[in-house]
Amino acid sequence: MKIGVLKETKPEEYRVPLVPAGAAALIERGHSVWVQAAAGVGAGFADEAYRQAGAELVATAADVYAAADLLLKVKEPTPPEFAGFRTGQALFCYLHSETRPQLVDLLLERQLTAIAFENVRASDGSLPLLAPMSIIA
Repeated sequence: MKIGVLKETKPEEYRVPLVPAGAAALIERGHSVWVQAAAGVGAGFADEAYRQAGAELVATAADVYAAADLLLKVKEPTPPEFAGFRTGQALFCYLHSETRPQLVDLLLERQLTAIAFENVRASDGSLPLLAPMSIIA
């Protein structure tokens, strides 16, 4: 699978959805990973770390949108980001879709598969992707 990591655009959001070790693990399993330049810098991960992990560094979000089948973000996309989506792509991020009907409409219109971090449940019913945020809070 072609996986793309986008730099966050929301103010004060410095997290990254995939660290270099995660990129290396995906690449080792046969996936390809494209990372937008500076996507990990705010979280302490230099572009060079992604390069060393085997990821392809690209200059812009448009480059990631063009290359990837699966788009990874932390926060939900903002309206300016909507233009980059292609029909058939998948998006994995915090969506908060219940308060963003415009985003839901766009996902349906573009036939994107969207997986919301906040709704992923383990077999025991826990929410493993929310647990780290609960610890921080």
